[in-house]
Amino acid sequence: MFIIVKYGQNESLLCNPSCAVINLLTSIKRRTGYGNTNLILDLSDETGLVKELDVHKNEYASNYLSTHATYILVQKDPIADDNISIDTRSTPTPPQFTYKALLEGSTDLFPNFRLHVAEVERKKGKRTGSKSPSPAGRLLSKPKKGATKAGGAVKRK
Repeated sequence: MFIIVKYGQNESLLCNPSCAVINLLTSIKRRTGYGNTNLILDLSDETGLVKELDVHKNEYASNYLSTHATYILVQKDPIADDNISIDTRSTPTPPQFTYKALLEGSTDLFPNFRLHVAEVERKKGKRTGSKSPSPAGRLLSKPKKGATKAGGAVKRK
């Protein structure tokens, strides 16, 4: 199992993704000459879809990368938020990033290359008419007066 990582002036690097993401990214960073920098590296496919591997540091890289595929080395930079306000009522927003391909002439080599991140759809929970989501929490209707019991006989006084 292997992948090809393209970087620099159309240089290629052969890597084995059968390891933890953190180990793969550390190896790529060291072998491409970025080992002594503070850059955050990631990979994108040939269309420019960024894989966001640093989110899954302790998982196997082979879960997110296809074997025998070619990937482009990408630099991930956090966007500084200039409008920092101290408001305890608001929910903190997740950090935003910009991406830069570390392969010169990436659009010439890959005509469909456009750096982008996958859109995450937020699922809306469907509400049912029940107050409780489990069957055990549903209210049972009371048996009607004069209803038969398990034996089939009706008691009357």
